Amino acid sequence: MEPRWRNVIVLAIVVVVIISLVTIRVASVGCLRQSNPLIIDQSEIPDSLDPGETFSTPGWAAVQQVYEGLVNYNGSSATTFVGVLAQNWTNSSSDLQWNFTLRTGVTFTNGDPYNAYVQWYSFYRSLLLAGGPQFILEENFYSTDFNASNPLNFYSNLTNITAANTTLVNDLNTWNFDNPTPSEIAMMEMPNQSFQVLNASAIELNVGYGYLSSVVNGTLYPSPYTYLLASISAPNSYAVDPNVVDANGGVTIGAPNDWMASNMVGTGQYVLSYYNGLPGGGYSLTPNPTFWGKTIGPTEPWNNMIQPANTTIDVVFQDSVDITTNDLRTGYAAMASFAYIGPATVHVLQGDSCLVVQELPTIYGSTSGSWWIYMNQNTFPFNNLSVRAAVAHAVDYQQIIQQAFGGYATQWVGPVPPSYPYYDPQNLTPYQYNLTLAKEEIQDSPCANNACAGLTLKYAYLDTGIDWFETAQFLASDLKAIGLNILPTPISLDDLYSEQALNSVGVCTSLTNANGGPFPLGQEFYTSDYVSPDDWTQNDAVNTGSANMCMSMYNNATVNGLVYAAASTAVPANLTADYTNMTSLMYQNYTDVWLVVPTAFAVYSTDMHGIIENPMGSAEPFAMLFDTQWAT
Repeated sequence: MEPRWRNVIVLAIVVVVIISLVTIRVASVGCLRQSNPLIIDQSEIPDSLDPGETFSTPGWAAVQQVYEGLVNYNGSSATTFVGVLAQNWTNSSSDLQWNFTLRTGVTFTNGDPYNAYVQWYSFYRSLLLAGGPQFILEENFYSTDFNASNPLNFYSNLTNITAANTTLVNDLNTWNFDNPTPSEIAMMEMPNQSFQVLNASAIELNVGYGYLSSVVNGTLYPSPYTYLLASISAPNSYAVDPNVVDANGGVTIGAPNDWMASNMVGTGQYVLSYYNGLPGGGYSLTPNPTFWGKTIGPTEPWNNMIQPANTTIDVVFQDSVDITTNDLRTGYAAMASFAYIGPATVHVLQGDSCLVVQELPTIYGSTSGSWWIYMNQNTFPFNNLSVRAAVAHAVDYQQIIQQAFGGYATQWVGPVPPSYPYYDPQNLTPYQYNLTLAKEEIQDSPCANNACAGLTLKYAYLDTGIDWFETAQFLASDLKAIGLNILPTPISLDDLYSEQALNSVGVCTSLTNANGGPFPLGQEFYTSDYVSPDDWTQNDAVNTGSANMCMSMYNNATVNGLVYAAASTAVPANLTADYTNMTSLMYQNYTDVWLVVPTAFAVYSTDMHGIIENPMGSAEPFAMLFDTQWAT
């Protein structure tokens, strides 16, 4: 399980982008040079335009404008949902069955119909791709063998799974989902499969077949995932057109579709009219002239997810902060998506009367990335509790917040980030800078009396800006005061991903000399896939989590059990107890030095209107969709 994040690409020549991507229609509209198209400077390039494959912030930003799923977030809420392709839904008292009634009259932009058969296809296609976001569906669902009495689940025999997948991919590649045969419909209506068609306009999601389920003495005990609506709001649950996929390579188990990676045909508000996925490229989104929401949207004015688009959008890929700042201040760009916006840039932009520089609530920073320092508990000297405690109390957190981040950050207690449900239920105090206590702890460890001063401990940090460089320097100074010498080493985001994983011989890359390592400690973060505490704890608390397995290497059977128990219950008292216990256990273990949550900002022209922000929004920071946006 990997976090969504950003691929930072170096800009070549922005002038070429401007000429090739858009035809500028200069019109004096106050602060902006033009109102249609609206130009967005974006520092990152999508990893893929396939909703079943994309697992990055810029990828989700693009996909959500063209493709749609059953539900999505309600306005600015991170915990309530509205129907998109689903008109309404109900769930059983056990939460094991969720019935979705689909909207009628929905078509893809090429005129192909959307129905329950297409949605069935889309769900199973996403599972078969086995891409980065597959785990989001696997929490609840698994492949099918159309066996009503013994359905497949996460714990099924590998031979049976392989055979079922082979059958399923053949079905996806050969059936006509616009008009399936009676026998094909009967197969899609078979009970006890993950996705069960009820009729052409209704589909049932039978949850509990995923890795949260269990098998005891051959009997399956399904376990519903608490945050189903949040999880299916992610792009890998969105509807794709089977005819388009078939015409461009079809479905291959465990392999991406190259055509789908750079083209989009969806049911949503926009049509992709141009795409260049190279540095200096970008993409154009044109309002969908046949969008089904044109008639339904006015009847649900509260539902911004089904309103027709107002304006053409041109996204320009360029990662120069200076150029983006100039584009905003001169009115060329209406909005911007920064990979990271530091205090110096914030101060410059705040001084421009034509710009809104909006400091957003903490939850926006939490979803973008909450940061900590990992200490590998399998590596000397961090295999000692007193050493880890000494490090936690040797860090001058306020110096980092005030001097490296200009005050635009908050300290936190993990593993659940601030403003999330069940964050720090005990209200534990974040680790405090206390050099006296830190020295007492180090004296009660194998590093007493400067015994570890001769070690050179490499510290990996992301090379993304002056803030993190300064943070690394402050940390080096802080830890030197307790006799630990760290060597700050900048690494790229791609290098960090490789550090999180096992190499070809099954060894954690972080323990090898790859990328300048080994790194017994370093900077780590996670970015939300959707707003739920479980999305974090399955990555930074479970021993197999992507942000823990090869980093802290924290492996506590009790915490593992608490994480999975919390993921499969909706009882508030149980959730409070589970998250209280896991937070306390990690806090007392000094598993990580929970560092900062940087403040998130939205930056856009004062001529912009209709922006609806959401903590899980991926477009031009924190908008789910562009559809409601326009310029005066």
